[in-house]
Amino acid sequence: MVKKLLLTLIFGLQLLAISAQSFLSVELLEQYTAAELEGFSFSLTTFDQGAYAYKVTYRTKDLEGNVTTVSGLLALPEDLTKRYPLACYQHGTAGTKESVPSRLELDARIAVSLAGKGYVTVAPDLLGLGDHEGVHPYVHAASEAWVAVDMMRAVRSYAEMEGIMMNEQVFLTGYSQGGHSAMALHRYLEENIPDEFSVTAAAPMSGPYSIAEVMYDLIVSEEEYTKPGYLINTFISYKAVYGDVYTDINSTFKEPYQEFVQAFSNHEISLNQLDSALTSQLELNEGAVIPVKVLKDAYIESVKNDSNHPMLLAMKDNNVYDWSPQAPTRLYYCTADEEVPFENSIIADSAMMVNGAANVEAKDINPQLTHFFCALPAAVETVDFFETFQEVEDPSVDTKQVISTDLEVAPNPTGGFLKIGNIPGAGHLEILDLNGMSWHRTPVSEGDYLLWLNQLPSGVYVLKLLSNDIIRSQKIMIH
Repeated sequence: MVKKLLLTLIFGLQLLAISAQSFLSVELLEQYTAAELEGFSFSLTTFDQGAYAYKVTYRTKDLEGNVTTVSGLLALPEDLTKRYPLACYQHGTAGTKESVPSRLELDARIAVSLAGKGYVTVAPDLLGLGDHEGVHPYVHAASEAWVAVDMMRAVRSYAEMEGIMMNEQVFLTGYSQGGHSAMALHRYLEENIPDEFSVTAAAPMSGPYSIAEVMYDLIVSEEEYTKPGYLINTFISYKAVYGDVYTDINSTFKEPYQEFVQAFSNHEISLNQLDSALTSQLELNEGAVIPVKVLKDAYIESVKNDSNHPMLLAMKDNNVYDWSPQAPTRLYYCTADEEVPFENSIIADSAMMVNGAANVEAKDINPQLTHFFCALPAAVETVDFFETFQEVEDPSVDTKQVISTDLEVAPNPTGGFLKIGNIPGAGHLEILDLNGMSWHRTPVSEGDYLLWLNQLPSGVYVLKLLSNDIIRSQKIMIH
């Protein structure tokens, strides 16, 4: 667990090093009509406009805390004359390295559909998938969050450059593993950077929020489970992140299965191939697909009997339900889900209510639907839920006024801090360079505000204040 603590420290110290210019490339992949989007939803919902899909590459951190390049999908509404909210969609378990949103795989349809509904939508591929080499840290809450945050930053920066208008609203969702990722992201945004991204509403769908309880029971039980590769993927992932969850493959996994686990660990086979091989071998050797049979008895007993076992601690570290969301949150699930037990949503709902969450509800979409068939109706329900909060603004009827050189700022030039005086009311403060790139954004209230600028490079910037429907601006110099 020391490795985890060091990674957390590294990530915290280096977070500001990823600048507003963190996006690297934007490539148009596809344009969809409103009719095509309705086809994706089997006409369960209607669309007033189509959407554009782009592959984006951007900078983030890898598991060692080093700057690296990853990919993701950016989906934009067809009509870019309006100001839209930002939505983040987190994808489900990727069976192959290429089964990700930036390759327009199945989950991409939900992201582009959100764009057609009036959201600037980001869908990160995550570490180890898409363009990124190396292990994918499966259901690892911290990296799921930081990779998504950095894509949100990158796209916000790109939107500023290209004149794509966005408001301050933020919506979060995701399905299956993406439900876990969306919950991890929501928690991180509210607990760590609420001034940068203020979550409007969230709707995780059918996610494994309870890794150390509900999903742990799947590992140690003698019950059948149709996706043994998912559980082994968790072991390989946590080995890469924490280092000490097991010694090595030969001492942890039984001999008939070691070669498949080793091949997957070496990136020689995909998760789909691992899952298929384990399923066949378990049926042949055990007569049923019981994932715990892949693990040696001594290892399982050590996990069961030691509450401080590194694997159990790693699983607890990636629980994402024991907190209190401030934004309205819906946990959509289907009782017949055979891959991610519905108890994950029930436990999360109960814990959040006990923790004082004011607006959280777990909702069964359809008790008869399995994991695959639950996804689409859950996504439609999510869109309906988000629309109760969504704000899409038409700048042609915008009542905001722009007033120049109307701010009291001192000292100017400055080398460290800046005092903004007599702010007339609640609003947002933003600093942009002369190219229109946003470097800092924060909510403010009436009165005076002290702003530390020592993390910004020297140069001339524009300070903007939006308050009481009036935009005030002032040039500042940092030396």
